[in-house]
Amino acid sequence: MRMETPAARLTSLDALRGLDMLIILGVDALVHAIYPLYSGHEFWATARAQLGHAPWEGLRLYDCVFPLFVFISGMAMCFSQLRRMESPLLRQLLKIWVRAAVLVFLGFFINGAISWDMQHMRFASVLGLIGLSGALAGSFALLCRGRMVPNLLLVLLLLAGVGTAQYGCGDFTPRGCFNAWVDARFCPGVLHSGSYDPEGPLCILSATALCLLGYCGGRLFLNIGNAVQRALTMLGAGAVLMAAGYYLPIPIIKGIWTPSFVLCCAGIGAVLMALLHLVIDVAGLQKWCLPLRVVGLNALAAYMITHIINFQALAARLLGGTWGLFLSEGWQRVANAGAALLLAWWFCYFLYRKRVFIKL
Repeated sequence: MRMETPAARLTSLDALRGLDMLIILGVDALVHAIYPLYSGHEFWATARAQLGHAPWEGLRLYDCVFPLFVFISGMAMCFSQLRRMESPLLRQLLKIWVRAAVLVFLGFFINGAISWDMQHMRFASVLGLIGLSGALAGSFALLCRGRMVPNLLLVLLLLAGVGTAQYGCGDFTPRGCFNAWVDARFCPGVLHSGSYDPEGPLCILSATALCLLGYCGGRLFLNIGNAVQRALTMLGAGAVLMAAGYYLPIPIIKGIWTPSFVLCCAGIGAVLMALLHLVIDVAGLQKWCLPLRVVGLNALAAYMITHIINFQALAARLLGGTWGLFLSEGWQRVANAGAALLLAWWFCYFLYRKRVFIKL
């Protein structure tokens, strides 16, 4: 892990990463706190539903938060590999796998006590999936020297393999899916969802395909010189990916990362990236996205701190008595959720002001 001051960066990519992180940093809790006050209002009912996971099949905004980060990681990997072109291949591969090992260990830490007890410790994690899928995707991209065709062929191979196994070797239920069979035999420790784990081995392979799709999105940005054409191409690619995911004869299930889910998330990521690129990088409207970049430049620190510090409890301890003086109980919850979000954002802003950017 190192601290650095970023050089020239793609501002829209940092903004998209920040937007993604803000949702789990406290925007979700704020919307859920507002909903009871306007439960009859269609807008807030829709917002509340979108900021929660689909029960099993289906796709909601909240289901895309974690996969979108994987897609962004793939794009960022493309740019970082370009900056390290002169480094020896073995050194770059070592760096990728050391990063993966650190993320796996941090995932253990986030999950709870590190006891190494197979009966009680959960080994699979969000950070572990990000690290391992990124290492697999990054290693392949390096070995094929960043060429898009081999990367896209591997994406097709991974999604076809996972999809065929899921379609032919089980059903699409939590206990009957092929992921549950694989996780019970090859995923050590406690499974997050009992019968399966959304960060298990097959999900890592699906996430590798998503990371490679992000990498190919980065190659599009590097290969197309005209900024408007670049954004429109990305927009079109995103639309094609979403359509492919929607019409694929496999249900969209976030819990087991079905190929249709991966394609839809990649399409959503590409569309959002294209739109932000047009607004921020092409049109030059950058000042408004500073609050997003503040979080996006320290996404790992933001994720870790929200699992170490309970900002809801901290906000209540600092300001709960003040809210009670002039707000009703419902609005006290809203004020506390808003304060918790601001406290988490302020932590990122403090690092930003100090020019401290923590990354692996």
